[in-house]
Amino acid sequence: MKKFLLPIALAAGLALAAPAGAVDIPLYPTGPAQDAAFLRFADGLDEALRVTASDSASALELDAQRRVSDYQMVPGGTELSGTLTAGGEHAPVRLTLAPGEFVTVVGVRDQGGLAPLLLRETPEDFSAVKASVAFYNRNARCQPASVRVAGRQVDLFQDVAAGGQARRQVNPVALRVQLLCAGQPAGGPLDLGVLEAGERYTLFLVPGDPAHRFFQVKDAVAH
Repeated sequence: MKKFLLPIALAAGLALAAPAGAVDIPLYPTGPAQDAAFLRFADGLDEALRVTASDSASALELDAQRRVSDYQMVPGGTELSGTLTAGGEHAPVRLTLAPGEFVTVVGVRDQGGLAPLLLRETPEDFSAVKASVAFYNRNARCQPASVRVAGRQVDLFQDVAAGGQARRQVNPVALRVQLLCAGQPAGGPLDLGVLEAGERYTLFLVPGDPAHRFFQVKDAVAH
């Protein structure tokens, strides 16, 4: 598959993974497929997160029951803006996505209060027979961070520094993982369910108590 076709092929595969009844309202207009980028939002807080787009009445609600939205196709190379709201605080979001780029905006709290955390990736891999798993470590209290297969001495990801990220292909099997911070377990095992061949998954570790800021999602693109 030619590299410039890969993001569209990935989006087509992810669209099949979108759960019924969980379709997001588009916050931004879409663009030509060849120039498309993909944007989603995640709740990295202990409370509900509301996302609104500038000059639009559309809004997206995320909470503990659904922490991550589907990817939405947006115009690459166009500046997008909006606002995150949680607990009475507001944080502006302003970003431009490159064509073919996949970006996640995570609502987190830092020393200055509510803030957007941007996670960027331009995928260059696809496998129809394996699952693809990504791990983002954005937690300064967990470094290096490792993700181990629960109950085994097998690391899915090893020694990922704060601010780092990694991706790998894995066999389509049932999988539970344990987060390790500097070699010590943080929290309990995280159940990823049965990984499916050809699908993509993301593990997030965002700021705060590592035991409560480690979560996962099966990636999907909104219809």
